[in-house]
Amino acid sequence: MIRFWDGFLSALGAILTLTIIGVPLWGAVVALRAELLPVWAWGTVVALGFVGLVMVGAFLRKAGRGIHPLRERRR
Repeated sequence: MIRFWDGFLSALGAILTLTIIGVPLWGAVVALRAELLPVWAWGTVVALGFVGLVMVGAFLRKAGRGIHPLRERRR
């Protein structure tokens, strides 16, 4: 039961991370397409998207293995 709970918390962390990274990323892309930001801002948007994907992937991997979001190994 504890692995299920830890996996659920890691999945919740992935969803929260996706939301926290995704909303500003979406806003930045909309601003870039409307030409409200300079073209060089695409680099930071791509970097933010990459970091967000890495973090979400790490949380999903932990969720699949039943590891708590703040731990490296199972309890």
